[in-house]
Amino acid sequence: MDLKLIAEEFDRDGFAIIPEVFPAIDLREIERQMSHYIEQVVPHMNPGEVYYEDSGSRPLKALHRMQQHSEFFSQLGEDPRLMTIMGSVWPDSEVAVEGVMCFFKMGRDGSVTPPHQDNAFQCWAPPLALTATIAIDRSTPDNGPLICLRGSHHVGLLPHHPSGVMGFSQCLIDGVDTDVYPEVEICMAPGDVAIHHINTIHHSGSNRTDCARRQLGISFNSLLAKQNEVALVERRQILAKLHEQHKEH
Repeated sequence: MDLKLIAEEFDRDGFAIIPEVFPAIDLREIERQMSHYIEQVVPHMNPGEVYYEDSGSRPLKALHRMQQHSEFFSQLGEDPRLMTIMGSVWPDSEVAVEGVMCFFKMGRDGSVTPPHQDNAFQCWAPPLALTATIAIDRSTPDNGPLICLRGSHHVGLLPHHPSGVMGFSQCLIDGVDTDVYPEVEICMAPGDVAIHHINTIHHSGSNRTDCARRQLGISFNSLLAKQNEVALVERRQILAKLHEQHKEH
């Protein structure tokens, strides 16, 4: 693991891919814990913590705040391998785990994720925060991989508006020039880790294959960053309104 290169790529591009962080034996335990979590915890989760696709079979779409319900996923966020990566990105400050999530795109399903920046939801200032994505399944150009716009974190936080999409309640109002900020498909093998800056514009398509594309997401922040509580309240109000509208349908 070339920590210097990871930090340089993250600073320049707004994302980086680190191969083979988690070996097969760790992935098997993650899958075992995930199965237990889906069976035992998900049926009792609150709205906003679990999302399902709108398609007929209603497969899982996303799980949030997993660290609050599982000691395993809480400890996973503090895995020394991940914390070493965070230390290379922010060598001058301590790092905290903000949340653990899982995003699902099941075979021949998985809805489109609209273009957005994570800081539209998380409201960090300065924006010293990122999301680390652990690939459980292989992500390919055909199964809805994460697509990041290289260098877009340098433009700062852009205006967003309600998307109407459950699980991704905010999206960009206007796009950016992809000749200046080219789109890059984040294709990974199981066990690879990708990190992306909270101001990096990203999106994903649907899964056009028969194979699932599941990814754990863990949010980290430097302790030099603080969340804007006023902005957070506004975001929660938007989310609550979206849930009410969705319930009516």
